[in-house]
Amino acid sequence: MKRAILKTMLMWALAVPGAAWAWGPEGHAVVGDIAARHLTPRAQKQVRVLLQDKNRRLGDYEISCWADEIKGSKDYEKLYPDNGLWHFVDFDTFMHYDEDFELKPPADGQDVVDQIVRWQKVLGAKDSTPAQKLDALRFLVHFVGDMHQPLHCAFRCGDMGGNMIPVNSFKGKNYSFGPQTPMDYPPSIHSAWDESMVLELMAGRSRSAFAKFLLEGIGPEQMQWWSQGKPMDWATDSYWRARKQAYRWTNGENLPYKWARPGMDLTSENYIDSRLPMAQEQLQKAGVRLAFLLNEALDPKYVKPPKPEPKEDSAAPAK
Repeated sequence: MKRAILKTMLMWALAVPGAAWAWGPEGHAVVGDIAARHLTPRAQKQVRVLLQDKNRRLGDYEISCWADEIKGSKDYEKLYPDNGLWHFVDFDTFMHYDEDFELKPPADGQDVVDQIVRWQKVLGAKDSTPAQKLDALRFLVHFVGDMHQPLHCAFRCGDMGGNMIPVNSFKGKNYSFGPQTPMDYPPSIHSAWDESMVLELMAGRSRSAFAKFLLEGIGPEQMQWWSQGKPMDWATDSYWRARKQAYRWTNGENLPYKWARPGMDLTSENYIDSRLPMAQEQLQKAGVRLAFLLNEALDPKYVKPPKPEPKEDSAAPAK
């Protein structure tokens, strides 16, 4: 999609109250909470200094959701022009890629991949001021979460990462809404991933209980694997998860392309349950990778986890 057109559409979306552009607050909070548990002691100390309050945490909304709060702000638009474009990267799911094709972010650097790289450097730079480092920290916490929401790294037919594809109802086992449910904004497949999938996964747990649940599912080998690569690798992985899963029903067929309401009815059987494991893993990955980036920036003695050896099948395949 052309960046000028995209920017125009972005400004339109920001004018709509409650327009969904990221994991909801619950998703961003738990990413920060997971990361906080995997910081080195030195990185933890540096984060506490930047947050200026021993009771403030990375997952707190004023930290993890700050980058969303400043979108559309005239003051921050002057300070950080076009910051609304920094929350996603556009990779077209209709492109035909051969095995040698390599996804690349736009050349202007106004995308989530380049901004993660940018703000990690600012956070780690000796000549950055405390105010710059705090903004860098808040941007990183949010953008790493954004990158792992699959529909922040893909689009179909100019649908703005699924923002233009309406959803009529969401019928999960733990969370539901219907056409008569009061909503802050018209639901879409993008907003279903932002919030509904996370609320379904939370299953009524508190924020702390949800973070504990996700942390318990992260083993040492996953820590090693998920700490490998660079932001572009992680965005590419999110792209393929959008293309192969988020944009498809449970049976593998493509979601409809219609932009007209009332839109799709998502149920546990036709979509939700088959996509929950991926939603859970994306949140866990985001937390681990955020910790990795913060440790790299704030702890000079930090050593990246070694890449684990691939497992060899010890048993013959079942017949």
